[in-house]
Amino acid sequence: MLKIESMKVNRESWESPEVNFKLSEGEINAIIGPSGSGKTSIQLSIIGLLPYKGSIKYRGIEVNSIEKRYLRSRIAYVPDDPESYILNNRVFDEVAFGPENLGWLPREVIESTIKALETVGLLSLQDREVSTLSGGQKQRLAIADALSVKPEILLLDNPFSNIDWEGRRSISKTLEELCSKGLSILLTGYSLEELYLKPDNSLFIGEVGEPYNEKSYSHSPTTSEKLLEVGDVSFSYHGREYVLKGVTFTAHKGEVISIIGKNGVGKTTLLKVIAGIYKPSRGIATILGRRPRPPLSIYVSQNPSTFLTGQTPREELSESRSLEAFKFIEEIGLSYLLDKPIHRLSLGEKRIISIVSALYAKPLMLCLDEPTSGLDYKLGNKIGEMIRLAAAKDTTIIIATHDISFAKAFSDNILLLEDGVLHEDWRKKIPM
Repeated sequence: MLKIESMKVNRESWESPEVNFKLSEGEINAIIGPSGSGKTSIQLSIIGLLPYKGSIKYRGIEVNSIEKRYLRSRIAYVPDDPESYILNNRVFDEVAFGPENLGWLPREVIESTIKALETVGLLSLQDREVSTLSGGQKQRLAIADALSVKPEILLLDNPFSNIDWEGRRSISKTLEELCSKGLSILLTGYSLEELYLKPDNSLFIGEVGEPYNEKSYSHSPTTSEKLLEVGDVSFSYHGREYVLKGVTFTAHKGEVISIIGKNGVGKTTLLKVIAGIYKPSRGIATILGRRPRPPLSIYVSQNPSTFLTGQTPREELSESRSLEAFKFIEEIGLSYLLDKPIHRLSLGEKRIISIVSALYAKPLMLCLDEPTSGLDYKLGNKIGEMIRLAAAKDTTIIIATHDISFAKAFSDNILLLEDGVLHEDWRKKIPM
């Protein structure tokens, strides 16, 4: 069905590793490699968005000679940065957009849209505004977009990075069932363990590093002085149902706290409240007795493109006025990124730059939303090390994440947000 021979992707002076593989009907194949290794570029070449050397054939025909509209109705792509691909305001309209553009009959559009939303667990949210969805829900929405056109091949770019553990299992099971009926899948990831789909064949294009070692650090704040106090905080959007319901906890100077929970439970909302972006509907959140706000606290979005303002990483990091930021980038082997245009960086590379920029601005408290999404183990470990070094200098770090192994490795405390309430007994509620 899809055959790639001696193929290399070209992006100006950069060239991907040579790729050779076949994807047959009903197969699941994987490309495993580190951040920035070219996984996304390979997939974009398959749908005709990037030039390449060598050969990519779909059903025996070179893809660069196939009409693009037809090609993308047969081969659907799900990006690792779904927000940049979403076009409509309403969930149902977004998923219906693809089949409508292909000229399907109204009844076919409705049936396909409902089926796709059911597959990813978003049917109950079909009338919601897309802007109100969590990052994980938007990632599910992007998968529904692709499935709605009933493609023969589904390209998934790091598809589960922002989806909770329950959603990963459910969606993976459904995708495997679709493969048994003829759908073919090519997905990317940083390790076989985090794919959740068992591939028939795997292509490795670089080292991703070792999994997190949770015994690497002695987790204990350097001081007992309280920095953050959150008391009976509740929050609702525009008078709707409360997302947060009486949240209460404290954080000390130099403490690293991870908040875990399913998609849409309010982890991002809580981070924005304690960073001072949102004002609680009820209750209070203070930093050393004052209302949270920059430069006391800084929030780093799970969508780094909304955080970065410089034209290049060098320009972005210059805002921190710290040579340490540049030194860290050099230590993790990413100095070659410093003068690249921000918009040409991979999602993981953007995330690194956004976190480094915020951390070296030296706030009292840093709120990180999904800091390891889009990062391989090597870079994830580097971020974890940087977080612990900052904590040793009394910076308080609050993390919202689905990456439980990262939370276990680098946090002093882990809290579970469920039904708007924080729980400390998270191990009893999450299947490990």
